[in-house]
Amino acid sequence: MRGNGGQVSRSRMVAWGACALVAASLAACGSTAAVRQTFAARQPVVQATTPAPPATTPTTMPPTPVPPTPVPTTTPPTPVTAVPGWSPPLTALPPGGGFTSVSCISDTFCIAAGGGANQADVNQTTGAGVTESWDGETWSEPSTYYPAPTSASAAWPVVPSIACTSGPFCVIVDGSGFISNGDGTNWITPVALQPASPLPANPADPGAGHPGSRQAAVACPSPTFCAIVSNTGDVYTWRHGSWLAPQAFGAAGSTVALYGLGRVGVSCPTTSSCTAVVGTAVLDWDGSTWSEEPVPWTPVADPHGAAVACPTTTLCAIVGGSGMSYRNGTTSWSAARAIDPGGVLDGVSCPSLSFCVAVDTGGSVVTWDGTSWSAPVRVLPTATVYTGLGTSVSCSSDEFCMVMDGDGDYSTYSPPAATGSTSASAGTAPG
Repeated sequence: MRGNGGQVSRSRMVAWGACALVAASLAACGSTAAVRQTFAARQPVVQATTPAPPATTPTTMPPTPVPPTPVPTTTPPTPVTAVPGWSPPLTALPPGGGFTSVSCISDTFCIAAGGGANQADVNQTTGAGVTESWDGETWSEPSTYYPAPTSASAAWPVVPSIACTSGPFCVIVDGSGFISNGDGTNWITPVALQPASPLPANPADPGAGHPGSRQAAVACPSPTFCAIVSNTGDVYTWRHGSWLAPQAFGAAGSTVALYGLGRVGVSCPTTSSCTAVVGTAVLDWDGSTWSEEPVPWTPVADPHGAAVACPTTTLCAIVGGSGMSYRNGTTSWSAARAIDPGGVLDGVSCPSLSFCVAVDTGGSVVTWDGTSWSAPVRVLPTATVYTGLGTSVSCSSDEFCMVMDGDGDYSTYSPPAATGSTSASAGTAPG
């Protein structure tokens, strides 16, 4: 049963196991035949023979599969006070493994990715890697991009990250090193990224999905270009239908901390300009190659991962821990400034110079309006089932954003009518 315009209210979450999702067709996707015909010309990961996910030797015992429906929690959600511009929190039924990433290209097209073996809840719930699409009112039935492995030695999808651009064209990469692309509903069989170098042993790795395990991020500014970074120090670039040779960082003397805690991030305002952050290390793409910046950014405190957003080729903002640092037309980063005291910032999205939204692991947002950062305001309840996945944010424009946590709680933003429009002259660096 669905309510609130097709969404599932928090009061009905105890009925997850019995709910049936209402299918919603995406008007932007067109027919299946048309989608397949379009992808035939631009699939970034299709090869002559698409390999099945290879068997891997896990560093820890694989999780024991359990029914993918999360066990409902009896912990009451943290109350959320109405915030101007933000919708009351609603819930999309999460897959086994929870939601880990969301990407929006308009106020009527968002894709949430999740599932797999994230081990982010006490039940170690696992399931297939899945996506759900949102048409502005309702969520679709789940689409499987990565079937649950049937062999105990096969790799599971881990902490998938998704990026979508016009088309629609979406790419998913996850911590197990697999990539898939599609239109948000139809996905090609995942294939393995070739590592740029042999991955070093990580005896401290506590298991898939936990802090310290492998994670990855992806950015696609156009249907012909994508960049991927992982916390192994490897970066991958897909351009005009083919993969460039992967590059590896993290050698002796590098500031890249392999298997750094928490999320990694990458942002590409154009196909010739990208910035990635791995812990405190910063990597840049100049249109032909990646390089590591000689001086890392310095967070306010232990960042537990970091995220980056670049609205232009000269301006980027990094968030991590409780602070933010920016670079505006220079090669150095500003001193970190605390914008979310007591919070742990987990994501940031800046569709323009005059608007950014940063989100923390507790479901609070901090907004840049071109002049100053707002005080943190809570828009989501505290996650109670998938508590280790953090919070994702995606803004398709200054007029629309979505934030989502691992439990599937989400809220959307549209400017309050009384505020009017933001002056174009307000586009200064978010410091």
